[in-house]
Amino acid sequence: MTRLTYIIIFFTATTFGQGEHDGLWGTYESTDNGFEKYSIVVLKKDYSFIYKSGLGGCQVEVTGTWTIENKKLKFTNDKEFLDNDIIHYPNLGLTTWTIKKLGIKPDKIVDSGCVKADKIHRRK
Repeated sequence: MTRLTYIIIFFTATTFGQGEHDGLWGTYESTDNGFEKYSIVVLKKDYSFIYKSGLGGCQVEVTGTWTIENKKLKFTNDKEFLDNDIIHYPNLGLTTWTIKKLGIKPDKIVDSGCVKADKIHRRK
């Protein structure tokens, strides 16, 4: 194949058949993660997410869906993680996340009860 053929194939593959958000799928870890402290976001291809955070024995995991609005990630927790009187789950719908060149970053502090995360989360 010629170089021009490769360019045309690459252009076609990147322009058609791929969604605007294909590059966002993956696992993102906070740059503030440490020995027993972590904040992780997993964006799945089916537009669901898993958010995990913890500090020592205090750990939380939340699931839901994600969308893009005005170049911002918007999360919606699954119903069982909203208004729970027994366990404090972070409501990821309370803040948007900015998509940056190096990863994703919450626009406000995400308080999981264990960890307060506000640093950029880089793709792993």
